[in-house]
Amino acid sequence: MGTSYAAPLTLRSAVGIRAVLGKDIHPLTIKALLIHGSKIINDNNLPKKVEWGCIPSNIKELITCNDNTATIVYQGILQSGKYLRAQIPLPNTSLNGLVNIKATLCYACHVDPQDAAAYTKAGLTTTFRPDVNKVNPDQKTPPSKTFFSKTKFATEEKLRNDLQKWETVLHGNSTFRGSSISKPVFDIHYIARDTGGPEKGHHEIPYALIVTISASNHPNIYQDIIDANEKLKIYTPIEIGIDIDQI
Repeated sequence: MGTSYAAPLTLRSAVGIRAVLGKDIHPLTIKALLIHGSKIINDNNLPKKVEWGCIPSNIKELITCNDNTATIVYQGILQSGKYLRAQIPLPNTSLNGLVNIKATLCYACHVDPQDAAAYTKAGLTTTFRPDVNKVNPDQKTPPSKTFFSKTKFATEEKLRNDLQKWETVLHGNSTFRGSSISKPVFDIHYIARDTGGPEKGHHEIPYALIVTISASNHPNIYQDIIDANEKLKIYTPIEIGIDIDQI
C-alpha cells in the first residue's frame, strides 16, 4: 500500500523489539534485526523490486529462535583501518548434514553530499572464514569463502554493484557441509574515505551484525551453543523483559 502504510507498521515492529529486548539494544541493531527477519514473498502480483522483503508482523519471528536455529547479535564500534573478528559460536559436538548461515551487517556513517559518486564516507570489506585455525603452510591467513559477493576477484566498479562495498547494509546467506566449518569467523575491515580518497585521522562508526545458524539435524543447537560457551562467558543470552504476547 506504499510508505503511508509500510512506515508506521515498520516503526511498530521496531518499537516492539525495543520494548522486549530493552535499552541495551542499539537502534542500528533493531534495523539489522528487521532486515534480517524480512522475507521475500513469491507472488506474481507483487512488483519484482521488493528490496529486503516483507517484515513479519509477528515480533516473535524477529527475536526468537526456532528449533534447529540460533541467532547471535553483535553490536559495537568499528575503528578506521582496523580489523574486527566476529567469531560465530558453534556447539562442542560436530555438525552433521547441511548448515545454513545467514548474516546481516549494518553500519552508520557520515555522507559526502558534494560527491555523488563517493556518497558514503565509509566502506566495509567483510571476509568469511569457515575455519580460523585452518591455515595452509604457504599462507598467513585461513582460507576464505565467498559470502556477500558472487565473485571472488572483481574491479572497483564490480565491487560497488555486486558486493555493495560502500552500501551501509549487507545481507546474504550460504549453505555449507557441517564437516567443513569449525570456528568460523567474519573478518570486518573498516575503510574511511573523503571525496573519494583515503581519509586521514582516527574515525569510529557503529555497527550491528546479526548471524543465524540453521542446522536441520540439530534441533537443540541453541542450547548446545549456550552450553559450549558457558565457561567462556563470551556470549550472553538476551533476557526478555516482558511477555512477547502482549506486543
